[in-house]
Amino acid sequence: TYAGLAHPAAVEHLTRLGHRRIVLAARDDSPTARTVRAAFAEIAETHPDVDAWAVTLSSPAATPDPADEGTAEPVALHTLMAGTGATAAVLHGDVDALMLVQSLRDNGVRVPEDCSVIAYDDVVAALGSTPLTAVSPPKAEVGRTAAELLLRRLDAGTSRAGGAPVQRVELLPTLQVRGSTAPRQG
Repeated sequence: TYAGLAHPAAVEHLTRLGHRRIVLAARDDSPTARTVRAAFAEIAETHPDVDAWAVTLSSPAATPDPADEGTAEPVALHTLMAGTGATAAVLHGDVDALMLVQSLRDNGVRVPEDCSVIAYDDVVAALGSTPLTAVSPPKAEVGRTAAELLLRRLDAGTSRAGGAPVQRVELLPTLQVRGSTAPRQG
C-alpha cells in the first residue's frame, strides 16, 4: 500500500504527460513524510516510464531524520531539477508546494510550461496563482469509516464474545487535475 502522495496516480499522470524525470520534494520531520518518501522511491524505481528521479527536502526547516541513513539532503528545488533534467515535481504538502512553486518562478522556472507540479493534501492547493494539481486524500471518508468501524466493534463486543473480526479497509486518494500540469515541452 502506498502513502497518499506517492500513490501511483501522481506518477502515472506525469508520465502520461511525457515527463520521465521526476523530483519529489517532501518534508522529513513527520512519519507521514517519511512514508511518502519511501513510497515515492519505490514507485519511481519500478515505473517503466520513469528514467530518473530524485528526492530533496521541501523546506529548509525540515531537518533530516538522523536515524535514516538514506535521508535526502536539502537542495534548492530549481537546482536539483536543472541538475537532473527533471521536468516534473511532486511536492509534499500544499503549503510547502505553494512556496516551492513561487521559488521556482523566482528562479526562472515556469509552472506548468517548464515544470509540471503535483501537490499533496489538497487543502490549499487550488488557491495558488496557478491552481495546483493535487493528490487529495479522502480525509472525511477516513474519519467516517473509522467511526463506523469503532461503532460496529463496540456493538459486536456487547452482543457476542470475542468481538468482531478484524477488517482491513483501503481508501484511495483522488487526483484533482488543475493548472499546474501540462504535457512535457520539447
